[in-house]
Amino acid sequence: MAFAGFSTDNLVGLPPELFSDVIPHITLPSELKVTLQIFYRLSRQRMRPKRLSWDELAADQLLQRSLRTISSLRPLEELLAEGLDAALRRRTLLHLTLPADGRVGNWYLVNTAANQVWVQRLGAAQLVLSPPSELVERPSLLSLYEQNIGLVTPMLVEELREAEERYPRPWIEEAIREAVRANARSWRYIRKVLERWAAHGRQHAPNQAERPIDIDKYTSGQFSGLFRRGSDEGEL
Repeated sequence: MAFAGFSTDNLVGLPPELFSDVIPHITLPSELKVTLQIFYRLSRQRMRPKRLSWDELAADQLLQRSLRTISSLRPLEELLAEGLDAALRRRTLLHLTLPADGRVGNWYLVNTAANQVWVQRLGAAQLVLSPPSELVERPSLLSLYEQNIGLVTPMLVEELREAEERYPRPWIEEAIREAVRANARSWRYIRKVLERWAAHGRQHAPNQAERPIDIDKYTSGQFSGLFRRGSDEGEL
């Protein structure tokens, strides 16, 4: 269907750098769509600093329709996370996590000098107010994931918390590093690595699970005569 034309001559105000330094370098459709929608929505806000949460973006029906044209098979949350992650890596946007109602809230702002100062001040205030356990563990793990793998979505925050309860912390950190080395930057890959280590053990890992010994492998078959079960008499 052909576009019928714009309803007004009043244009949305956008920074010139968006067109000169950002859009010409964007190749990922999800990044382009997410970036433009965020700038459009922020241009209509009055609060300061202007910002949008993950929940607001995930519930944006216009953005959902826009992302759906990229793929009808991929989950919308995955497309949104992909676009946000690319924009954050490009530094078009700034990301801030804030605790709210027992969960971590993700907020996104345009990368301006004023917003950089606001994010830094708020981040410093969080460090002062947070309990010691939060200072040492959770922020560093989230930071490690975001720096090496990608955007931490609200759903992923919960999975990381569950992983911390289930696996030794050094395992998670090393699994992230292994994902980077394998160029497989996804939580799915990291989870598979952790599951494999839990099932079969991991050499030189702190708190490692011992690899089970298959007795039948040595007491039956071609070389069974060389081995005896522990219940046999005599010296081995």
